[in-house]
Amino acid sequence: MDTSAPPSTLLEFHEDILLSILSYVADVPFELADSVPKSRYRTRATTGGSFDPTNFHSTLIHILPRVCKHFHTLVSKYDVYWKQALLRLMQKDPSLWKEGVRHILFDFQCDHINMEIENRSAAASARRREKRAKHVQPGNDQQQPNTSFASTPGQNSFLLPTCTTDEELIEQVYHVLESDRRTTTASIERGLYKLVYQLVFREHIRCRGKVFYMDSEMKLGEPYGLHLFEPRYRILISEVMSRFPLNARRGGRIIPRLPGLPPTRGTVMDDDLKAITLELVEKNESTVENFRLPRFIHAHQSPLRRNTPATIVRVLNCDISGDGSADVVLKPLSYIWLEKVVERPFSGGLYEATGIRMGAEATAAYERWSGMRAYGRGDGRGREHMLPIP
Repeated sequence: MDTSAPPSTLLEFHEDILLSILSYVADVPFELADSVPKSRYRTRATTGGSFDPTNFHSTLIHILPRVCKHFHTLVSKYDVYWKQALLRLMQKDPSLWKEGVRHILFDFQCDHINMEIENRSAAASARRREKRAKHVQPGNDQQQPNTSFASTPGQNSFLLPTCTTDEELIEQVYHVLESDRRTTTASIERGLYKLVYQLVFREHIRCRGKVFYMDSEMKLGEPYGLHLFEPRYRILISEVMSRFPLNARRGGRIIPRLPGLPPTRGTVMDDDLKAITLELVEKNESTVENFRLPRFIHAHQSPLRRNTPATIVRVLNCDISGDGSADVVLKPLSYIWLEKVVERPFSGGLYEATGIRMGAEATAAYERWSGMRAYGRGDGRGREHMLPIP
């Protein structure tokens, strides 16, 4: 008796048609996830399901490759599904995904400027060495200057042109990664659009940081002050501020760490690079505020575990005393869902965590729930079952 299954009629389609059919179901991680619980309180009672905003299960990764070998080959071979998913995500939640793509481009431009700084510093050092050598050997007039570290002409190309559409933005970061010497051959073979998604998620959507744990009310953009005196939080603020100058740790202005701008470890930068960096900062103010200034995670909801809301806070002002305690002014930047929480060994109870940023819809719903929570128990269903309140 032949028990083999008959071939699927889908395999009879031309490959282009099959790719088009699969594109309707090829969702990527977090694309279809419920960032805002709506009617999950019903499914919990009937199926045992629960609200899980940090679940990264998706059709493109976890289902289609396991249907058959042909599907596995298609989703592995063609990178277009990731491009289409990125376009959908950028349209659905620009505050996360479009800003994430711009964040990747900003980091690339900063790295490009850093390389130019290193090249110019190396060239200046080489010229000084050659000048000293000529003074020692004055008869050697035929010695040619070392130009191996000279900067490339036309370095005004550090700033990428402004894109007007989402597709142009994705294509721009695609070509940036394609030309970047750090992009491995394996990454190119797996697909650069997939790499764009991974970079945006790893560098922008997912966040990591040390955790300050204290229940409190929180609202984005409204600064508040804390006095950090526990030993574990003395460690926290010391490490968070360690990359910034002593003046910033003594109540002075906190300046973002950027190439071409002070503090630059004693290196006096050329005016053209300073101007380029300043223009870059003006175009990417939100990225600088969210990622180039000291920050950590304030876990202001209990319990401290996966899928509990928390907040990324930026240090606006910090005054660390001689005993390590500190008075800080903090500004809430964005809400996150805690993904993983671990206690650092031998730290006196200091926690570190990773989290997933909430999108605009989840942020608005959470703030509505928090506003009602101040007067009672939210909407009466608890945070895990909250409804979007008009």
